[in-house]
Amino acid sequence: MTLCVAWIREIFGQEELIIATDSALTGGEKWNNGVKLFELPRKDCLICFAGSTGRAYPLILNLISSIKLDKRLHNSHTDIVEVLVYISELFTSLVQTIQKEVPADDIHLLRSEAKFIFGGWSWEENRFRLWKLYYSADAEGFIYLELTADQTKTRMYSFLGDPSEGEDDDIETPARERLRGLIFEEDKQDDKLDMEPLKVLIDICRDHDERYVDGSIQIAKVYKSGVSEFFGIYWPSIDGHPHFQGREFAAHERPDVKYFDPDTLEIIEDKLPLFIRDMSSFETHKDFGFIRDCYDDGGGLRLDLSETIREKLMIILRDTAYVNFISTIETMEEGLHERDN
Repeated sequence: MTLCVAWIREIFGQEELIIATDSALTGGEKWNNGVKLFELPRKDCLICFAGSTGRAYPLILNLISSIKLDKRLHNSHTDIVEVLVYISELFTSLVQTIQKEVPADDIHLLRSEAKFIFGGWSWEENRFRLWKLYYSADAEGFIYLELTADQTKTRMYSFLGDPSEGEDDDIETPARERLRGLIFEEDKQDDKLDMEPLKVLIDICRDHDERYVDGSIQIAKVYKSGVSEFFGIYWPSIDGHPHFQGREFAAHERPDVKYFDPDTLEIIEDKLPLFIRDMSSFETHKDFGFIRDCYDDGGGLRLDLSETIREKLMIILRDTAYVNFISTIETMEEGLHERDN
């Protein structure tokens, strides 16, 4: 069983679309390292699934291949609504080719063994849009339900794979009940969503009484720039190991992405020095002007630095520290060599 959640987060007046899921794959056997959240060849949208892995994977792999081969679908000038319609038609045509000697009603059960969340940034409507895609026996194909149709809602979120879940997001289910309880507990009834849905997903995934979801959490965002970003997470706590797309990595092998702390729900960043009181050690550095501009006249780190600037500063300081380390080691080795001789 899967549990994935999608929601529109608003922080400091800025919105972003986030989709997260557990990593357990089942079907006669269980893997806790399965990919369930997929990056598509175009970066302004994401797709995630719940249900049968054997049914979902062929559909998603065909979708990825099709978008790569279709210049119109691959082009970000084509709005994601056209991609949505294509997905519905593609999935319908594919499941209609399933061949198995079963009663007529059972073929619909086979075709409906996977359902999906698809969403991203619509440049035509200048907003995030999100849909559920699922098989309808009446339509004999995949249909979609927009989850972002009501733009008057204070909070937009949806769980997929929640036990006893229906297609109606107003139906109370275990995950929704937990989220609403968390919002009430933190007195945020009138607030936009921050990372509360992720907290619910993490809590359920770490709850040993709730074994229908398992493995580490997979997380990705779509920004208003029309670009998606995937994140790793330390699992099952900040004292655990880095995981990305369900897979555990050694610290020195981890992919070069940002990682979440599952306990604080914050991004783990290498810390920048808050103060550099003596800039003279950087005077010969080719990026001295850039480094100096990142700090105020008192040597304090400027608080208004953009994320891009912070990342660039981090790389420069890390590389500088490494060069200084190598230089120190070489100097020590030279000193030992001279002493021995």
